[in-house]
Amino acid sequence: MIVFLDSGILGLISSPNERAEVTACQNWVLGLLAKGVYVVSSDICDYEVRRSLLLLETQQFSKVSLDRLDRWREVIDFLPLTTNVMQTAAGVWADARRKGLPTAELKNIDADMIIVAQWLLLSDEYPARRITIATTNVKHLLPFCDAMVWREISFS
Repeated sequence: MIVFLDSGILGLISSPNERAEVTACQNWVLGLLAKGVYVVSSDICDYEVRRSLLLLETQQFSKVSLDRLDRWREVIDFLPLTTNVMQTAAGVWADARRKGLPTAELKNIDADMIIVAQWLLLSDEYPARRITIATTNVKHLLPFCDAMVWREISFS
């Protein structure tokens, strides 16, 4: 199994907040890694989380979160934004629009479609493995790929 962490999950696990959901999500990712699950995210997810944290850079919370985000990069792979990824994402975006399934405003870069493109390319690269995008909201992803709320993804 391959679990792809979207921006919402990456933000949760990078948070220094000790809320139950944050701690549970951090432990869930560590549990996946301990079981040998290949856990990935994307440079576009890093970008989305990092830009929000940098906007708050004068706050201590932000500095701790940025440090945690950098530490996660040491244990999970972040897929790069290659030409192939971006061309695939453009095709997925256009298909979604033609089918009446927009996932963002017309002029928005639509990171969800980039994540879907990376999921599709991973699926081609690992045809025998289940690849699931872990998220906090499946609404924009589910019509295009295997996506689940993170708490529903079991690693036992």
